[in-house]
Amino acid sequence: MMIRRLALFVLLPLAASCGKLLNVDLLVVGGPTALEKQVLGSYQTLGSDLLAYSSVRGVAPDGSLQVPPPTTDSQAAALRAMQNRSYNRDDVNRLLSAGVLGEGRNGLLIVREKPTEPIDGMSPQMVSRIAEEENVDRAVLIERLMATVPGVREDQKGEVAWIFATLNQEAAPTGSSYQDRNGIWRAK
Repeated sequence: MMIRRLALFVLLPLAASCGKLLNVDLLVVGGPTALEKQVLGSYQTLGSDLLAYSSVRGVAPDGSLQVPPPTTDSQAAALRAMQNRSYNRDDVNRLLSAGVLGEGRNGLLIVREKPTEPIDGMSPQMVSRIAEEENVDRAVLIERLMATVPGVREDQKGEVAWIFATLNQEAAPTGSSYQDRNGIWRAK
Protein backbone atom coordinates (compact mmCIF):
# COMPACT_ATOMS: atom_id res chain seq x y z
CA MET A 1 0.00 0.00 0.00
CA MET A 2 2.82 2.39 0.88
CA ILE A 3 4.54 1.65 -2.45
CA ARG A 4 1.34 2.52 -4.36
CA ARG A 5 1.03 5.83 -2.53
CA LEU A 6 4.70 6.60 -3.15
CA ALA A 7 4.30 5.75 -6.84
CA LEU A 8 1.25 8.01 -7.12
CA PHE A 9 3.09 10.79 -5.28
CA VAL A 10 5.97 10.58 -7.75
CA LEU A 11 3.93 9.93 -10.91
CA LEU A 12 1.25 12.60 -10.44
CA PRO A 13 3.62 15.59 -10.72
CA LEU A 14 5.43 13.88 -13.60
CA ALA A 15 2.16 13.28 -15.47
CA ALA A 16 1.09 16.87 -14.83
CA SER A 17 4.37 18.24 -16.19
CA CYS A 18 4.05 16.07 -19.32
CA GLY A 19 0.53 17.27 -20.02
CA LYS A 20 1.45 18.43 -23.51
CA LEU A 21 3.01 15.08 -24.39
CA LEU A 22 0.48 12.82 -22.74
CA ASN A 23 -3.26 13.38 -22.84
CA VAL A 24 -4.06 11.74 -19.52
CA ASP A 25 -7.12 12.33 -17.36
CA LEU A 26 -6.59 11.07 -13.85
CA LEU A 27 -9.50 10.05 -11.67
CA VAL A 28 -8.63 9.21 -8.10
CA VAL A 29 -11.36 7.19 -6.43
CA GLY A 30 -11.27 6.54 -2.71
CA GLY A 31 -12.20 3.25 -1.19
CA PRO A 32 -14.97 2.76 1.33
CA THR A 33 -14.58 4.52 4.65
CA ALA A 34 -14.13 2.56 7.86
CA LEU A 35 -17.74 3.32 8.82
CA GLU A 36 -18.98 2.05 5.44
CA LYS A 37 -17.04 -1.17 5.89
CA GLN A 38 -18.45 -1.64 9.39
CA VAL A 39 -22.04 -0.93 8.33
CA LEU A 40 -21.76 -3.29 5.37
CA GLY A 41 -20.29 -5.97 7.62
CA SER A 42 -23.11 -5.57 10.15
CA TYR A 43 -25.70 -5.66 7.36
CA GLN A 44 -24.20 -8.86 5.97
CA THR A 45 -24.30 -10.35 9.47
CA LEU A 46 -28.03 -9.57 9.64
CA GLY A 47 -28.50 -11.55 6.44
CA SER A 48 -26.46 -14.43 7.85
CA ASP A 49 -28.51 -14.35 11.07
CA LEU A 50 -31.73 -14.49 9.06
CA LEU A 51 -30.48 -17.46 7.10
CA ALA A 52 -29.37 -19.29 10.25
CA TYR A 53 -32.58 -18.48 12.09
CA SER A 54 -34.88 -19.47 9.25
CA SER A 55 -33.03 -22.69 8.48
CA VAL A 56 -33.63 -24.16 11.93
CA ARG A 57 -36.29 -26.84 11.81
CA GLY A 58 -38.85 -27.05 14.57
CA VAL A 59 -38.26 -30.78 14.93
CA ALA A 60 -34.87 -32.47 15.23
CA PRO A 61 -34.14 -35.68 13.25
CA ASP A 62 -34.85 -37.75 16.39
CA GLY A 63 -38.38 -36.25 16.63
CA SER A 64 -37.71 -33.93 19.56
CA LEU A 65 -38.54 -30.24 19.43
CA GLN A 66 -35.62 -28.08 18.39
CA VAL A 67 -35.33 -24.65 19.96
CA PRO A 68 -34.29 -21.85 17.58
CA PRO A 69 -31.06 -20.01 18.38
CA PRO A 70 -31.42 -17.38 21.10
CA THR A 71 -31.95 -13.81 19.91
CA THR A 72 -32.21 -10.42 21.53
CA ASP A 73 -35.36 -8.32 21.05
CA SER A 74 -33.45 -6.04 18.68
CA GLN A 75 -32.13 -8.97 16.68
CA ALA A 76 -35.58 -10.61 16.49
CA ALA A 77 -37.12 -7.31 15.31
CA ALA A 78 -34.43 -6.98 12.62
CA LEU A 79 -35.02 -10.56 11.47
CA ARG A 80 -38.78 -9.92 11.21
CA ALA A 81 -38.07 -6.71 9.29
CA MET A 82 -35.83 -8.56 6.82
CA GLN A 83 -38.43 -11.29 6.34
CA ASN A 84 -41.14 -8.69 5.78
CA ARG A 85 -38.97 -6.80 3.28
CA SER A 86 -38.37 -10.03 1.42
CA TYR A 87 -42.12 -10.67 1.30
CA ASN A 88 -42.86 -7.14 -0.01
CA ARG A 89 -39.87 -6.88 -2.38
CA ASP A 90 -41.80 -7.56 -5.62
CA ASP A 91 -44.46 -4.95 -4.83
CA VAL A 92 -41.87 -2.37 -3.77
CA ASN A 93 -39.86 -2.96 -6.96
CA ARG A 94 -42.98 -2.59 -9.13
CA LEU A 95 -43.81 0.70 -7.40
CA LEU A 96 -40.22 1.92 -7.77
CA SER A 97 -40.27 1.01 -11.48
CA ALA A 98 -43.60 2.80 -11.93
CA GLY A 99 -42.14 5.97 -10.42
CA VAL A 100 -44.67 6.04 -7.60
CA LEU A 101 -41.96 5.46 -4.99
CA GLY A 102 -38.37 6.64 -4.89
CA GLU A 103 -35.34 5.78 -2.78
CA GLY A 104 -34.71 8.60 -0.31
CA ARG A 105 -31.25 9.61 0.83
CA ASN A 106 -32.26 8.79 4.41
CA GLY A 107 -32.68 5.08 3.60
CA LEU A 108 -36.47 5.27 3.47
CA LEU A 109 -38.92 5.16 0.58
CA ILE A 110 -40.54 8.40 -0.51
CA VAL A 111 -43.92 8.55 -2.20
CA ARG A 112 -43.13 10.56 -5.34
CA GLU A 113 -46.55 10.40 -6.94
CA LYS A 114 -49.60 9.60 -4.85
CA PRO A 115 -51.71 7.24 -6.96
CA THR A 116 -55.41 7.90 -7.45
CA GLU A 117 -56.04 4.69 -9.38
CA PRO A 118 -54.83 1.12 -8.91
CA ILE A 119 -51.29 0.33 -10.06
CA ASP A 120 -50.62 -3.25 -11.10
CA GLY A 121 -53.70 -4.32 -9.16
CA MET A 122 -52.68 -2.38 -6.02
CA SER A 123 -55.16 0.14 -4.69
CA PRO A 124 -53.86 3.55 -3.55
CA GLN A 125 -54.42 2.41 0.06
CA MET A 126 -52.36 -0.72 -0.57
CA VAL A 127 -49.55 1.38 -2.10
CA SER A 128 -49.52 3.58 1.01
CA ARG A 129 -49.55 0.53 3.29
CA ILE A 130 -46.65 -1.12 1.44
CA ALA A 131 -44.56 2.08 1.55
CA GLU A 132 -45.32 2.57 5.25
CA GLU A 133 -44.58 -1.06 6.10
CA GLU A 134 -41.31 -0.96 4.16
CA ASN A 135 -40.25 2.24 5.91
CA VAL A 136 -40.99 0.78 9.36
CA ASP A 137 -38.84 -2.24 8.45
CA ARG A 138 -36.04 -0.03 7.12
CA ALA A 139 -36.10 2.10 10.29
CA VAL A 140 -35.77 -1.07 12.40
CA LEU A 141 -32.76 -2.15 10.32
CA ILE A 142 -31.11 1.26 10.60
CA GLU A 143 -31.54 1.12 14.39
CA ARG A 144 -30.09 -2.40 14.44
CA LEU A 145 -27.10 -1.21 12.42
CA MET A 146 -26.65 1.68 14.86
CA ALA A 147 -26.66 -0.83 17.73
CA THR A 148 -24.27 -3.33 16.14
CA VAL A 149 -21.65 -1.19 14.40
CA PRO A 150 -18.76 -0.86 16.85
CA GLY A 151 -18.05 2.68 17.99
CA VAL A 152 -20.82 4.35 16.00
CA ARG A 153 -22.18 7.48 17.66
CA GLU A 154 -25.72 8.83 17.59
CA ASP A 155 -24.53 11.86 15.62
CA GLN A 156 -23.46 9.45 12.84
CA LYS A 157 -26.99 8.14 12.30
CA GLY A 158 -27.37 10.23 9.15
CA GLU A 159 -24.21 8.68 7.72
CA VAL A 160 -25.37 5.16 8.60
CA ALA A 161 -28.75 5.91 6.98
CA TRP A 162 -26.96 7.20 3.86
CA ILE A 163 -24.89 4.00 3.61
CA PHE A 164 -28.09 1.97 4.01
CA ALA A 165 -29.73 4.17 1.35
CA THR A 166 -26.95 3.39 -1.12
CA LEU A 167 -27.53 -0.34 -0.56
CA ASN A 168 -31.22 0.14 -1.35
CA GLN A 169 -30.41 2.29 -4.38
CA GLU A 170 -28.09 -0.38 -5.76
CA ALA A 171 -30.78 -3.04 -5.29
CA ALA A 172 -33.52 -0.90 -6.87
CA PRO A 173 -34.67 -1.73 -10.39
CA THR A 174 -33.17 0.10 -13.34
CA GLY A 175 -35.12 3.24 -14.17
CA SER A 176 -36.26 3.89 -10.61
CA SER A 177 -35.67 7.24 -8.90
CA TYR A 178 -33.35 7.93 -6.00
CA GLN A 179 -32.06 10.95 -4.13
CA ASP A 180 -28.37 11.66 -4.26
CA ARG A 181 -26.54 12.82 -1.18
CA ASN A 182 -27.71 16.41 -1.77
CA GLY A 183 -31.37 15.41 -2.10
CA ILE A 184 -31.50 15.82 -5.89
CA TRP A 185 -33.64 13.21 -7.63
CA ARG A 186 -31.87 11.06 -10.20
CA ALA A 187 -32.85 8.09 -12.37
CA LYS A 188 -30.99 4.85 -11.95
